[in-house]
Amino acid sequence: MRLTPEDLERLIKLLGDELELYEQIRSLTLKQSKLLSGDDINAFNNSLDIRETLIEKIKGLHRESDPLMQSYVSYSTGSNDSNIKIEDLKNQIREVIGICAGFNDENITAIKSMTEEHVKKIDKQSAKRKGIGGYAQAVPNTPEVFDRKS
Repeated sequence: MRLTPEDLERLIKLLGDELELYEQIRSLTLKQSKLLSGDDINAFNNSLDIRETLIEKIKGLHRESDPLMQSYVSYSTGSNDSNIKIEDLKNQIREVIGICAGFNDENITAIKSMTEEHVKKIDKQSAKRKGIGGYAQAVPNTPEVFDRKS
């Protein structure tokens, strides 16, 4: 199916909307690294929920734009204004996705490091608790000991 000028304009609009959503994801992913460095896990989790919502919106745009994009790829010829805009938007989207992937990798590394630190802290606390537990077993804790008056 050849694209009409209206189809091309619709595709440009959809790609522009997609780029805007990816820009929001990029901003959110950068914010997530700040939240991680501030150890604000609740805000980080909330930002992941927001990011999931943005991804769902992008999926919706894809469902509409995929048939148009397939036709565009099959029948695009020359370098008219619409083709230039479409190619420019596609390149910008690829660039933002690459940046997001880089930030995301950094965030994953940071969260793994934080998780390992928390696991170590829990292990240390468990070891201390076991030590205290051994001491507590040596101290009699029967009611008679506590009820006796000195």
